[in-house]
Amino acid sequence: MKKCGKITMAMALLFVFAMMLAACGGGGSESGGEEPAGDADAATGAETGDAADTSTAYHFGINTWGSGVPILDMFGDDAEYVVQEVFGMTDTRASDDFTADKELQNAQNFAAAGVDGMILQGAAVSTVPQIGEVCKSAGVPFVFHVFIGDDADLDKLADSNEYYVGAIDADMVYDGEEMGKAAYESGARTAVLIGGNVGDNNMDQRSDGFRRGFESLGGTVLDEARCTDNSECLQKATTMLNAHPDADALYAMVGDYIPGSLQAIKDLGLDTKVFLSCVDEASAKLIQSGDIVMGNDGIGLASFIAPTLMINYLDGQPILGPDGKAPRFRTSPFKVTKENAEAYLSIFATQGEHPMTPEVLQNLCYRYNPDVSYDDYADLFANGLTLNALLEAHGLPAVD
Repeated sequence: MKKCGKITMAMALLFVFAMMLAACGGGGSESGGEEPAGDADAATGAETGDAADTSTAYHFGINTWGSGVPILDMFGDDAEYVVQEVFGMTDTRASDDFTADKELQNAQNFAAAGVDGMILQGAAVSTVPQIGEVCKSAGVPFVFHVFIGDDADLDKLADSNEYYVGAIDADMVYDGEEMGKAAYESGARTAVLIGGNVGDNNMDQRSDGFRRGFESLGGTVLDEARCTDNSECLQKATTMLNAHPDADALYAMVGDYIPGSLQAIKDLGLDTKVFLSCVDEASAKLIQSGDIVMGNDGIGLASFIAPTLMINYLDGQPILGPDGKAPRFRTSPFKVTKENAEAYLSIFATQGEHPMTPEVLQNLCYRYNPDVSYDDYADLFANGLTLNALLEAHGLPAVD
């Protein structure tokens, strides 16, 4: 019994000694602290300037207003490129089929499926407050890009919905205004306009902008045709130009309305100068060939940047404006001309290339850049989204 007692005492002393070593961190492979290892790594990254933890992946819901229209497909493709290729995450994508009901239903379906966040287009406008309620009830964060609804609705979301992450679009009025000025400066004194539905914010704002730019210099807008979709373009452009064959210029509010407009001009034997917003690959090549005088683009850049706002929010590092609320950012369109069309195509319409590089996008995220702030976003929108700035990020020369 005495011998057994000595062995038991020795074993107890060894156990106490081992526990003391563990408490001092002696040789243990598991973390002995109360904080999870990921938090500790993130804190270290913030202190040293090293990258934060990049291992957490999210699943997103992404919608587009419709499918089969090149520029609408492009907005979805751009968002998915950022989610999947730049950040190695996943998504579920759905088309709204050009209806408000389907747009709201898609948000409801994403919420029911348990996505981590939604990267959305509020093209129907009226659905934006409803989407906000869906996401708030489900506890799912959401961000808008390109089609973002009315500013008044966004202001309400920023004031009352903790799951609202922000919104990014292009300055549509400025977009149209620049094309109006360009048309006048080309020698045009009369113009006709063609675009999508009345009530579509993007179209209405471009129309207002073109009129402001063109008429402020002394030009006259003779007529305006609006279409349900581009299938109506040829007939409506033909009717409008037949009534105004002496119009010096035609402004198409988006690239979808270029093919029908050019066909109408050709069929009527006219020499109308053509300008557009929302340049796509086909229209850029027509600018390059001289069939179109010039256009504006940059609208799709919002689709690249919106996912970074969402990732920062989910990583617990939301980007907030100076007022402490979800931010509202806006890109300024840049001109695509015969002189720079080749450079534009090299990063906007070349297989394997994207206008925004992974390095630029990752630098907007806390997990790669622990010092990222609202000011970094503001500086990017002010200085980093011109065609030359985008070319420079690719290591390509600037163009005039």
